[in-house]
Amino acid sequence: MRRKLVVSVLALLPLSISAAYAETSTIAEATVSEAAVEIPAVATEQAAGTIKEDVLHLRAQLKARQSTLISSEMGGRINALKLRDGERFSNNQTLVEFNCTVEDAQLNKAKATLEKKNKTYEVNQRLAELKSISTLEVSVAKTEADEAKADVSVAQAVMQRCSIHAPFSGKVVELMARAYQSVRPGDPLMEIIDDKNLEVEFMAPSNATPHLKPGKRFRVTLDEIGKTYNAEIIRIGGKVDAVSQTIKVYGRITDKSAELLPGMSGAIDLAALK
Repeated sequence: MRRKLVVSVLALLPLSISAAYAETSTIAEATVSEAAVEIPAVATEQAAGTIKEDVLHLRAQLKARQSTLISSEMGGRINALKLRDGERFSNNQTLVEFNCTVEDAQLNKAKATLEKKNKTYEVNQRLAELKSISTLEVSVAKTEADEAKADVSVAQAVMQRCSIHAPFSGKVVELMARAYQSVRPGDPLMEIIDDKNLEVEFMAPSNATPHLKPGKRFRVTLDEIGKTYNAEIIRIGGKVDAVSQTIKVYGRITDKSAELLPGMSGAIDLAALK
């Protein structure tokens, strides 16, 4: 009786193993089927050319296309700062004037020396025509006159540093120096910007690059004003940040508005690109 029971149990083992294998195969097939259903869905979404929802709303900031830090090109005392913080200026307007009494005197000396050397050269030319002087003396006189002319050019170049002119029209952002202050070459004097030519700058996910083309339109809502403006993309950054997987995008506001200032920030709405 005991032998028959053992034989019966052994006979049932293959059936149990077969059932377990069949159940495992069924689960694996179901998992593969689910994965097979999901993959075409992703491919279909990419093929449709849509932008993910988290790409549609990004943060942006207004920045000036032209801005610079004016530094001193010479050492000396500032005679006058023509502008104060927040004041406007036009292109080529004088911004800073230095005390250049010594430099002006050196220029006058160089001009006087040039005049003397030119007269000497003219006299030597006349003597050479009368064969009363050697050609060598004439050549030396001409060389000295050319040297004096070069000294005048150097003095004039130094005098040009005595005043700093605006490279573009704009506004003063910050003054780093004061009138009657003595400065050294390279010392910062003021920061200026062109507040009329502004750009919208924002960081977009790198996977949205195919949708962000120059000429594409979008909207930007500025927090400081609470208004929404129409804008368009003008250029895309030259590289993708490998760490954040983002790329810099630049645009411009097409609506005319006088209340826009550099540094304002807001939200970018790219829904129109869907």
